[in-house]
Amino acid sequence: MVAINKETIESNGAAPTADEENQDLSVPLVEPEKKGSSGGDAGTSAKSSGLSESPAFWLLMLFLASVTMTVGNKYVMREWGDFANTLTLLQNGAAVLYLSGSRALGLLEMKPITGQQWRVFAATAFFLTMQIFTSLKALPYVAIATVVVFRNTCTVVIAIIDYFFFGNKFSKLQMASLALTTAGMLIYAGQDINFNLMGYLWLAGNSAATIINTFWNKIFITKYTKELKIQTSYGVSLVQQIETLPIVFVLAAFNNEGGAYIAYTPLALPAKLTILATCAGGILIGIAYPKCFSLLSGTSVVVASTANKAVSILLGMWLFGTRLSVMQIVGLVVCIVGSLWYALEGKRKR
Repeated sequence: MVAINKETIESNGAAPTADEENQDLSVPLVEPEKKGSSGGDAGTSAKSSGLSESPAFWLLMLFLASVTMTVGNKYVMREWGDFANTLTLLQNGAAVLYLSGSRALGLLEMKPITGQQWRVFAATAFFLTMQIFTSLKALPYVAIATVVVFRNTCTVVIAIIDYFFFGNKFSKLQMASLALTTAGMLIYAGQDINFNLMGYLWLAGNSAATIINTFWNKIFITKYTKELKIQTSYGVSLVQQIETLPIVFVLAAFNNEGGAYIAYTPLALPAKLTILATCAGGILIGIAYPKCFSLLSGTSVVVASTANKAVSILLGMWLFGTRLSVMQIVGLVVCIVGSLWYALEGKRKR
């Protein structure tokens, strides 16, 4: 599964919201283009043409990828069974093939990969694996809305750690938005009629992995890609994705997932196609995000991402028969509004 390195896109003028998708902090698969940039000879400006430069097209791609990864993963885990690591092997394997192939064809720039990079990025690969693993394990037990609430809670915890340990300052409006997000989370959790202890424990583990990985990326990945320039974001992504594979393989062995193919064979065609779609979606979301940021304002992408979450929640309720109490819906709306407000305030602050 390939997602977005917020630090990398941030250096190009914008960043996705802090709670996006599965919080799998990898890197964009296409370089975000700065608005107004020009290429070629002096006086020749780049002109937007066709679908490749259409904001509407890339917003649609972002929507499809986002919903596929959120709803699709839950559907696959329900239909296929407890084969979270096998699914991760397929998704991350697809990402490795994409990155390796693009490197071989010269489509993505990567610097030589050294032993030191393998050692440093191994920690990120481990935390990334834990994020994906815990997220997939939680999905059969909880509603998609619950996943969204936990991800927004991660935003609050990350902001608190940023404030006390990294000296990051927040405006009064940002603090108010974080308080609103927390209030929404507490209302939702306190009224969760679908509460499942196992699901909540897996999401707690997912939150811990997300928070740790965020700050590991903040300290080390940023240093290698932006300060020392030892490796490009693409190179970091390739190393991380490759290093996740043996970890996931070991987890699959411990989880006795040797029967994955036997369980796959009788699956209905929609389930098999969804597995394929999640593999493609993991790659597409890494392409669509930076492309959207290159064509639209950061605020527009944040709003679009929030809309994608709302659609995923509604689609999940319809597809999986999920019911929410009135107070849960209130808490969910408050939590999402608070998270959106925080993201927008953060962009105004920049």
